[in-house]
Amino acid sequence: MTTPSYATKCRNGKSILYTQDRYCPAGYIDITGASGGTVSIVGRSAHVKEQENELLQRRATENGPYQMQMAQAQVAEEQQQAHNSALCTSLASQAKSLEAAMRQPNGPQWLDNLKQQHRNVRQQYRNKC
Repeated sequence: MTTPSYATKCRNGKSILYTQDRYCPAGYIDITGASGGTVSIVGRSAHVKEQENELLQRRATENGPYQMQMAQAQVAEEQQQAHNSALCTSLASQAKSLEAAMRQPNGPQWLDNLKQQHRNVRQQYRNKC
């Protein structure tokens, strides 16, 4: 008797792991060619099937918090990227404003001040953008 289900092929160094989960466990890389496959249950005793089900349930329970942590980390990274984008836009705008102010008639001391501010803004832009 063959039951069609999802099978994932995972690699960790030279070790290969086949799992019915959609994702590989931590430390393993998904090397499945195409989605799909079948998992045969021919020749398995009821005791072995029960042990496999317990293992799969335990793994699902253990992976729950890990999946939540990964989702939270992804959200935090997206928020950081949005923040960096806004910061870069702000620094570019500030640099353009300072450049426009430097083109206006100014006294030598004020022009030096504007140049210093412009250097600082451009340095921040180079470091963060």
